[in-house]
Amino acid sequence: MHRFPDWIFAVLSALVLLACAAFIVFVIHPGGFEGQIAWFFALMPGAPVGASFGDWVYKNVPRAERFAFWVCVIGVSLLWYLAVSYAAIKAYRFVVTVRGEK
Repeated sequence: MHRFPDWIFAVLSALVLLACAAFIVFVIHPGGFEGQIAWFFALMPGAPVGASFGDWVYKNVPRAERFAFWVCVIGVSLLWYLAVSYAAIKAYRFVVTVRGEK
């Protein structure tokens, strides 16, 4: 039986986590105005990086600021969820190997 590499599962789970975070932030709108800002920063970890990068881009190319902001937010958030997913999968595989189960 062929086992898929761990990075494939990590990419799939990162995409699902990012989609769930976007659904919660942009469709459900939890917590009113101030609460939604907190949810946005909590569920989209690329937001602070995107805001900083967007400001830098606005100083140089004002029309590209919105695009640069969203690409950075989604890209950094996806990388964050990918790293967390990959670490969780590797930890699970380690624990299963140590316990001797397969």
